[in-house]
Amino acid sequence: MDAGDRISDLPDELLHHAMSFLPARDVVRTCVLSTRWRHLWVSMPYLSVDTGDFINQRSFIKFVTSLLLSRGCGPLDSFRLDANGPGIFLENFRDTACLWICHALRSNVHTLSIMDHELKEEGEGESEERPDAFWLGHCPFMSLYLKKLHLRGVSVDKCFAKNLFSGCTALEDLDMINCVILATEFSSTTLKRLSIDYHGFCRSEGYDYEDIVINMPSLISLHIGALCAMLSLVDVQSLITASVCLDDQNATFAGACNILGALSSVKNLELLFPVCVLFGSEHFALCRSIAAVDCPFKETMRRFQCEKLKKVEIICPQGDRRVGMLVTILLTRIISPPEISVKPSPDIPWNTAYFSYKWTSLG
Repeated sequence: MDAGDRISDLPDELLHHAMSFLPARDVVRTCVLSTRWRHLWVSMPYLSVDTGDFINQRSFIKFVTSLLLSRGCGPLDSFRLDANGPGIFLENFRDTACLWICHALRSNVHTLSIMDHELKEEGEGESEERPDAFWLGHCPFMSLYLKKLHLRGVSVDKCFAKNLFSGCTALEDLDMINCVILATEFSSTTLKRLSIDYHGFCRSEGYDYEDIVINMPSLISLHIGALCAMLSLVDVQSLITASVCLDDQNATFAGACNILGALSSVKNLELLFPVCVLFGSEHFALCRSIAAVDCPFKETMRRFQCEKLKKVEIICPQGDRRVGMLVTILLTRIISPPEISVKPSPDIPWNTAYFSYKWTSLG
């Protein structure tokens, strides 16, 4: 070993950590550096394979298959499969991709990330015809070691959700971004953090989105960026922090009340909801004055208890009188109403489609 090569003197753990920031292709190339590095990549506990490093699907499949066969089933701390590069779609080689995922699960992977192309709004991004989202229901998800699962641009159906929560009994963290969610129930006794988000997501007419039920008694953190379906919370008794955005295409006042009731024990809640939830269509006469509010949902509103709720902060457009109706609803429908403060923000356009409010509870 070269006396001036201090990096090679470092222990395997530190070298593996440094190599974890490299794409898998570059990790393999380190074998030519010296005899010290020749087989170091084989025992790497972190793997990240990205289609962006390859010119076509065939070369990508050949490399990843050879990589996994060469390293065997040594322990994996994390495995990241990113197919967001141009022209390569996981659904086009679904069986092979599932074998890679099964390899990672057999290697006792702790953190697994599967990222496919995302459905984008019309006129954005890819111009070529793309296949359906990568279907995970074909993969037998069974592991006693998987703790974190990050999904992007894949299809999550009932079969996958059932297999995931019954087969991965150590799973604590589930993150889904721009996924086609066709599952109706997410039920887990171990999950602690759940995040569902959409950014520029195109709602495909080819999918039938159903209501989503979340039943997770151990959940402590919930983030719902937006949904293509209605949301129902059954058992979320351990929740501490929640952030929920109600989609303007599916949100209803009754649904918002149900969510508030289910989240009544959380300590920190941020809720973003469309104006139409409170005020109906743009043609509805809201009110002639703040003191004479005539709520269109007066007959259907129910009161709910939020025993730990202490403070509510409403963030609204500067000078927007519609916030008066929101304050009235909170004061009249929450048993033992909390302290409410209104925070006008000049950064929010007056004609914004959403209201945002945060609440804090103590106890």
